[in-house]
Amino acid sequence: MSKDKFNQKQFVEYLDRLLAGERITLGDDLSPEVRSALEHAWRMLAFREEPSAEFRADLRNRLLRQITEKQAATYPPARQRAASLFPPRPVLVAVASTVLAVLLIFVGVVWYSGRFAGAPATETSLQLAEGDYPVNLPANIVPQDVMFTAKTSLSTSPGQAAVYEIESSDVTVASVTELGRKLGFSGQAKLIDNGTKIVMSQGSGDDARQLTVWTASGAVDYGYVEPEKLYPSYPAELPSQSEAELIAYNFLEETDLLPPGYGSFAKVRDETTVIAGGGYSVSSTLAAEATPSAPSAPSGEAVPEEPAAPSAPSATAPPPAPTKPTEPQAPTYWLVDFPFFIDGASATGPGSKIEVSVGDGGEVVSMLWSWRQMSPLGTDNIISQQQAFQDLTQGKGSIDIPLDCRQVIIEQVQLKYWLDPPSEQQDYAVPVYEFTGECLDNNGKTLEDFTAWTPALSGTN
Repeated sequence: MSKDKFNQKQFVEYLDRLLAGERITLGDDLSPEVRSALEHAWRMLAFREEPSAEFRADLRNRLLRQITEKQAATYPPARQRAASLFPPRPVLVAVASTVLAVLLIFVGVVWYSGRFAGAPATETSLQLAEGDYPVNLPANIVPQDVMFTAKTSLSTSPGQAAVYEIESSDVTVASVTELGRKLGFSGQAKLIDNGTKIVMSQGSGDDARQLTVWTASGAVDYGYVEPEKLYPSYPAELPSQSEAELIAYNFLEETDLLPPGYGSFAKVRDETTVIAGGGYSVSSTLAAEATPSAPSAPSGEAVPEEPAAPSAPSATAPPPAPTKPTEPQAPTYWLVDFPFFIDGASATGPGSKIEVSVGDGGEVVSMLWSWRQMSPLGTDNIISQQQAFQDLTQGKGSIDIPLDCRQVIIEQVQLKYWLDPPSEQQDYAVPVYEFTGECLDNNGKTLEDFTAWTPALSGTN
């Protein structure tokens, strides 16, 4: 049986059981495509208390068709050569996933209406009553019969924390055009997407760059349009880790995007994290030792042999081929993550990012800047860590874990401030408890790490 046929057979068997309401445990032999499709199908079905027979049939047929067509046109023609030489990268695979796309298109309306118009018990609305400080956390998606275990001490004492008012962003076409000039853009910025974004574009082909600013928050997204700059098809000559930090800092300073309190690089350097990105999962040892000379080793050993490696075993023994992705690859860029503090506590959520990616030759190839100016309103009462943990176990928080997770291990709890996505206007920065840990399956095997949140203000429960 071919691999594609086997994937389809597995998918149909698991999906039919899932649609029938049966609790399933995903096997270790599932391909990433099949596992991802089943995970998303379960999540979508979780928002329908009793899916109709027609809904189940349509979902099954459409997902099956997407699995069948998954191998076609993953990359545009211009990038097929690079795709054949280099493995799929997690970021690109996630963006290009046709399975996820059809799920969002097919049941997106069902999900949206379920989230904001009376969802079942698997999701908890965290919008406060009128007059209180709102905190809009993601949906709470937890399989049945999951056990929560805290492997860290939890404080039983309530306390107080500050609440901040977020200042309105003053984003205009003129201000974005001025920022674009500092980044080397010419021409005039323009409004798109019904006025929710202001953009500028420069160059063409692999040199095409784009600047996007969200009018709701003032968040900035800058970078090259094509992924070649982040994932070059040749060994990248990267600066050292410390040099990348300084390059990123200088870039923010030159574009007037340094947040208040970041006036000295030495002051924030200890809080800055640098991650090696690109290729396969890079080990911590490789990330720590990577220097400008690091790429020379892979270029002399791995690159010349790569085209020949798959062909030799494919003629005699197919099984060895999947072991190729386990070989470590040199990083192709440094991701410099700057700290985002509010009242001495870290910010969390999709709107709490200040990231600069430094690529080949020390060039800044992308930046995500989501700083929000705010001022204190005063303090309010917060619940204890123990109470927050109980709220999480009772479905009053926000957590999204795999379908086959059977035990949630809490390893750390921190008080942080929640920031909404850059596309949304936010009036207040409210404290939340952030839980981190890992999910285990029936056999105690780690499935993945997770991050969860619960409101911290006592008035949110």
